[in-house]
Amino acid sequence: MKDYQQTYIANLKQAISLSDTTPDLGLDAEHFLSIRDGKRRKISVLVEENTALLRKYLFPTLDDIITTSEQDIRQLLEFADALMAGQLDVMLNYTIHNALIVYARHHNLRDMLIRELYNTGMALFYVNSLIETTDPYRYLWKMQMLFGEAAAYIKVYDDIKDPETRGYIHRSMGNLALGYTTQTAANSNKKMQILRKSLQVLNDPVYQQKTPSLPWSTYIYKSHQERTTSISFLRNGTADAQTTREVMESAEYVWKRQQESSRKTGRPLAVRWHVTYEVAQYHCGVLTLEQLLTRMEELYMQRDVSDFSDDGCYSNLFLPAIYAEYLLKNNRYKAAKKEVQGHMYRMMLRYVRSVPPEKMTFYFVRNLMNIFITFIEYPDGIQQRDFLLQLAVCRNPEAFVYLQMTACVSRMLLRQLISKKPELLIGVLDCQSIEEVRASQDRLEQFAYDCGMFHNIGQLNFSRITTMTGRGWLKEEKEMFRYHVKIGARILRRCESTRLFADAAEGHHFYYDTLGGYPEEYDPREHPNQPVVDIVGIAAYFNRLLDDTIDYTRKPLTLDETFQKIKEKSGTRFSPEMVTVFLEMKDELNQYLKDGRLQAYSLALEYLKSEDRTEAQPIREIVS
Repeated sequence: MKDYQQTYIANLKQAISLSDTTPDLGLDAEHFLSIRDGKRRKISVLVEENTALLRKYLFPTLDDIITTSEQDIRQLLEFADALMAGQLDVMLNYTIHNALIVYARHHNLRDMLIRELYNTGMALFYVNSLIETTDPYRYLWKMQMLFGEAAAYIKVYDDIKDPETRGYIHRSMGNLALGYTTQTAANSNKKMQILRKSLQVLNDPVYQQKTPSLPWSTYIYKSHQERTTSISFLRNGTADAQTTREVMESAEYVWKRQQESSRKTGRPLAVRWHVTYEVAQYHCGVLTLEQLLTRMEELYMQRDVSDFSDDGCYSNLFLPAIYAEYLLKNNRYKAAKKEVQGHMYRMMLRYVRSVPPEKMTFYFVRNLMNIFITFIEYPDGIQQRDFLLQLAVCRNPEAFVYLQMTACVSRMLLRQLISKKPELLIGVLDCQSIEEVRASQDRLEQFAYDCGMFHNIGQLNFSRITTMTGRGWLKEEKEMFRYHVKIGARILRRCESTRLFADAAEGHHFYYDTLGGYPEEYDPREHPNQPVVDIVGIAAYFNRLLDDTIDYTRKPLTLDETFQKIKEKSGTRFSPEMVTVFLEMKDELNQYLKDGRLQAYSLALEYLKSEDRTEAQPIREIVS
């Protein structure tokens, strides 16, 4: 690699290490805050240097990729491989490979083109995992094109002499199925057709004889593994009889290979494939639901809580999520397994808190977010609102502090509005008059506070990007991050304890004049609690400008600069009447800021220092 590429990798690894904000519980809040600020300054320097390196060396090269020398191309490939190792920087890896496609096309380098189509598709697969629940088609269509084009070279297989290139063709044929992950019957059928064709080619002795050096058994095994992921189509009822049979065949094939490997190597069986085998048996009528749940519990109890590999992540995070999904299929089991599910949730929090930052891969985050797709609330059990706040505290105290300060400022602004402009709050929580607004002040203040605490919860999905990028954000990342509002709203709307806060999560970036912000389809007229959404929008913007824990390339503003920014956005981004009231709060806010951040860190540490965090006083009782 070039010197700048080696420097970039070293800086990136250091930034990831420094991003670990898990506090030393022996420290008080003031000392922890001092350490945090020191780390932030170091990260800012690394981010600034890495961003400058990319602008000076990499981006000009990519912009003029077709004139790049062969030696520089080889170094770019080595750099891209290093970025993908441990998923250090998947988006930059994608950017490089995407440019190399242009280079390969221009110079008619067929073997290189096939390889780059495959590598770019794989990078997109990881990127897409962050937004597949809200906008799966944003990248899926391009994945289909990339893998599809590479796979199409099977038609000229004999003309391609390089065995490695032939291997990329076969891998692309199977990976084309990755572009059909959405849960519809049409996608289910298309995915199975692709895998059926891929396995047919892989098992064809003619192809095996043409390229005997390829790891055919591994390709076949991986294709069967991918076919077992279609078990999701069985769970949602979009699979036909042939799909069900083929998924069961693949699950059994993979399970037998796992057993053989375990006997030979002495390594334990991978829990993921054991669960897949048991679930496939259930859907084929071999197991009852009760038997399936029992076997899942047995597998869960065998997990290693210190294992942060993909299989450890599966056991500790995804297995409880899929267990909950099957509980939801039968109310009797849902009620009977309340204690089991509660135990799993408590253990998940401990596991997430202890994961090292370098292990927070796209796969880890994807499994973490799966918890909320099936989260089960019990009236006298763990509530999603508590679980989310505990997760924010245990994984990233900084995120919690930002939420806490936004919540406090939201409550302060609402209090001032009740005093000076109560008519603006008519309709919130069904208050139909100024008198009702004033009579409901305590309830309204708590509501504004809660909306502030949960407005940014969708950012959990992008924790890998927000805390461990190690450079300025790329355009794609900025656009992708906008999905945090939809993801947050989707999470909050699922459960009773958080449903009322979903509007604040979805609409806090939407402009008052409806001419800007996101998401574009958000309509304030459909949300009776919109005034509180507007309050949270101002409070969040205020805190973000003063102490940005997301963008390390921008220095926090002073209080005067922040007030000027808000004033400039009156009538466009923010309600002019609310801005007027907010600007009158300058002295009060200045006083709050003197120790507000320290108080927020103290609250986080107070909870974390509980002797048993999982059985401690609910965090909402501490922070509110």
